[in-house]
Amino acid sequence: MELVFYKIAILFYIAASLAYLLFLLLSSGSSAPIAFWCAAAGFVAHSLSILHRAIFSGFFPLATPFDAVSCFAWIVVGIFIVVRYRDPSPIFGSIAIPLAAVLMLFGSTLAYQVDQPLVPILRSWWLPIHVTLALAGNAVFALMAVGGLMYIFQERLIKRKRLGRLHKLLPSLEILDSINRRGLPLGFFFLTLGIISGALWAGSVWGYYWTWDPKETWSLITWFAYAAMVHQRAALGWRGKKAALLAILGFVLVMFTFFGVSLLMGGHHAFKSVVAGTTVP
Repeated sequence: MELVFYKIAILFYIAASLAYLLFLLLSSGSSAPIAFWCAAAGFVAHSLSILHRAIFSGFFPLATPFDAVSCFAWIVVGIFIVVRYRDPSPIFGSIAIPLAAVLMLFGSTLAYQVDQPLVPILRSWWLPIHVTLALAGNAVFALMAVGGLMYIFQERLIKRKRLGRLHKLLPSLEILDSINRRGLPLGFFFLTLGIISGALWAGSVWGYYWTWDPKETWSLITWFAYAAMVHQRAALGWRGKKAALLAILGFVLVMFTFFGVSLLMGGHHAFKSVVAGTTVP
C-alpha cells in the first residue's frame, strides 16, 4: 500500500512542478496556489507512504536506498511548507518541488524490499533522530545547490545581456543569494547535530564514539568544508557567484558522502549492512 501512496505523491509533485513552471512562464497568479496545494497533497500522500511502511515493516523506514531517498524528498517538501508560511513567495516552491519530484522518480528505481531481518542496532530510537537530522542538512544543502546553479546561469544571462523570457523565468540574483545566506547556517546546524547524534548512538552501543568508518570520515570532511563556507560568508563577506559555486561543490561532496561512500567504500553505514548476517563493528 505504501507504494500506492508513493506513486500518488509523485503525481502530485509533478503536477505542482508544472503549475510552478506555469507561474514562472506566465506570471499566472492563480497557478501558484494550485501548485502549493498540489505539493501539500503530495506531502500528505508521501507521509502516509512512510507511515504505512514504518507500521507494517516493523522498522523505521530508512533501511534501504529507496527509504533514504524517499525520506530525503519528504524533508525537502517539509522544509518548503514551513518556509512557505514564513515567506509566501512561490519562488522557493519552484526550486524545492521539482527537486523533490526528481528525487522521488529516482527513488522509484531503487531497491525496495528488505529480504532479511535487520541487525538489532537499527531497531533503536537513535536511528530516526540521527538519520533525520543528517537528511535535513542534506535537504537544505540540495536547495542551496539548485539555487546556486540558477544564480550562475542568471548572472551569465545578465552579463551577456540576454534579458529575454529565460531571464524573467529565473528568480532574481538577490533572491537566489538569500537562499544561500539563509540556508547555509541552517544546513550546517542540522549537519552538526546529525554527526553528534551519530556519535552518541555509537557510544551507547559500542562504548566509543568514533570509529573512522569511511562515512564517518567523509562526514567530518563535509563538516569542515561547510564550516569553512560559514566562516567565508560571515567573516569574509563571500556572496554572489563565489557562494553559489561553493554551494554546488559542497553538495557534490554531500552526495558522495551520502551515496558514493556506501557504494564504493562500504563500512557499517553501507546499506548492505542493515540486514542480519553482515558484519557491523
